[in-house]
Formats: sequence, structure tokens, C-alpha cells
Amino acid sequence: MRSKITSFALALMMTVGVAGIGHAAKCKGTIESIDSGKMVIKLDGKCKAKAGDSVKIKAKKKAAVEGC
Repeated sequence: MRSKITSFALALMMTVGVAGIGHAAKCKGTIESIDSGKMVIKLDGKCKAKAGDSVKIKAKKKAAVEGC
């Protein structure tokens, strides 16, 4: 009985964790301007994000080209 409850609890925690990841919106765009802590981003295509939503930004690094 105890092992059934434990396995059910673990399965429930994994389901809730995966469901939280699925709610993240994926948007792409370019930075138009940055002024004293405010950033203006022009989005490419449709995006479900709204004004006031919390975001996390990851900048892509351009690969350096080395020559002889």
C-alpha cells in the first residue's frame, strides 16, 4: 500500500513539472533600442506574450571567424 502511494505521488509530481514547462511562450525578435534599463524588442511573427509578462532573455553569441 505504501509503495502504491509513493509511486502515485512521484508520477503526479512529474506530471505537474512537465505541464509547467509547456506553458512557456516561445517568441523570437530583435532588440530595437535600449534606454536606461528599458529595452524595445521587435517580435518576428505572432507571439502570445502580453505587456507586463515576466520574461527571461538569452542572447545568442555569434561565432568568431578566425583567419590565417
